[in-house]
Amino acid sequence: MAPPFLDPPGGFVVGVNLPWIGYGTDVGASRWFPEGGISCRPEALERLDRTLAAIAADGVTVVRLFLLCDLRSGVMFENDGFPQALDHSVFADIDAITAAARRHQIGLMPVMLDFHVCGEPAIVNGVQSGGRSHLLVRPDARAAFMDRVVRPIVERYGTDPAVVAWDVMNEPEWCLKRRFSRTGVPFDVLQRFLGETVECVRRFARQPVTVGSAGTWRLDLVAPLGLDFYQIHWYERFGWSALARPVAELGLHDRPVVLGEFAGRAVRLDEVLAAAERAGYAGAFVWSALAEDSESAYPPDLGAWIRAHDGNA
Repeated sequence: MAPPFLDPPGGFVVGVNLPWIGYGTDVGASRWFPEGGISCRPEALERLDRTLAAIAADGVTVVRLFLLCDLRSGVMFENDGFPQALDHSVFADIDAITAAARRHQIGLMPVMLDFHVCGEPAIVNGVQSGGRSHLLVRPDARAAFMDRVVRPIVERYGTDPAVVAWDVMNEPEWCLKRRFSRTGVPFDVLQRFLGETVECVRRFARQPVTVGSAGTWRLDLVAPLGLDFYQIHWYERFGWSALARPVAELGLHDRPVVLGEFAGRAVRLDEVLAAAERAGYAGAFVWSALAEDSESAYPPDLGAWIRAHDGNA
C-alpha cells in the first residue's frame, strides 16, 4: 500500500526539493551562527516562508528538505568525535520549519543526513565540515549517533502532521569506498548504518521511511532494507533511457518508487514528468528551489503543468 502522500486522486505526486536556505546551517548552532539556526535568523526564516508560499501557490504539496547535512551544525561532539547531544537550537529550528510548512499546507520529507558527512574533513572559520565517516563505520559511534541524534529528532516529530515521510540519507552511494578515497565506507558497513537508521525511524515515528538513492546503479544497497517507498535521482547526463526504464524492472519488491530529484535547469519539464509517469514512478521532485548549484532551478511552468493535470500534486 502506498503511503498516503503518494496516493492522491490523480495518482502522481509532483514535489519540490527546497533543500536549504543555507547548507548545513538551518538546523542547529555553529561558530558561524552561535545563537542558532533558522529560528534565530529572521531573514532566513522569512525567505523560507516566502518560498513555501510561492511553491504552495503553484499547487505543490510536498517538499524535500535537508536537516543535518554534513553535521557542521546541530550536534555537539566529544573530544573523541563521538556525538554527545543535539545542541540547544535544533528543536527550535525544526519547530520553525514545520510551523512554516503547516502555514502553507506543505508536507515535509526531512532528509536526516547528506553524503558529504563522509567527505574529507575541512575546517572553515573553526567549523568542521565532513570528516564524520567514523559515525557510520564504528559500531560504538554508530550506536551513539542513533541514540543521541536520530532518536530524539524522530521521537519529537514522529507524529507531526507536517512530516509526511523521512529520508534517512541523501545519495549514500557517494560514501562507498572507492579507489583513492581515504574516507570511503565499505558496502556492508554503509548498508548496516542505513538499516539501523531506518529501524530507528520505524521504532519512534509513524511516518514512512525512504533513502535518497543517487541513481539505479547501486539499488542493492537499499533493496534489502524494506523501505516503505524507494527514491531514485535522475539527471539528464544519466541518459533518457535510464529514466524510461520501467520501475517494475528495478527489483524493488513492488513498493512505490519516486523520482526524488531531477534537474530543474535546462530540462524539458513536461517530457521528464511524462516519462516518469510512463515508467511507473509514483511522483517526481524537481531539484531545486534555492540550492543555486549548476542543476538547480524552479521551472516557471511547474504550476501550469500541475494545473493542466487537474492539480494532482
